[in-house]
Amino acid sequence: MGKPKEKPKVTLPKADEVAEAKPLVDALAKAKARFAKVKGADAKASDPKVRAAHKRVKRAQRRLRERLEYAATRRPKPKPEAGAEAPASA
Repeated sequence: MGKPKEKPKVTLPKADEVAEAKPLVDALAKAKARFAKVKGADAKASDPKVRAAHKRVKRAQRRLRERLEYAATRRPKPKPEAGAEAPASA
């Protein structure tokens, strides 16, 4: 058995830096508020309302993460400064 390949970690941009992520951040906040409201009533985890609210939070988190991952691949690479290449020609 061989070792699994190590994937380089991708640094995701912040949600405020990505314009397309703003509505998803709002949706996540609403889902978390709904979950807190349902969970605050001493409900068990097996309660259908709690399960549905938890599912909504997870779904919103997944959509936000997918959007940030997509934005990370579309982000332009930083260009090296012009002064950095000058000593190489000497």
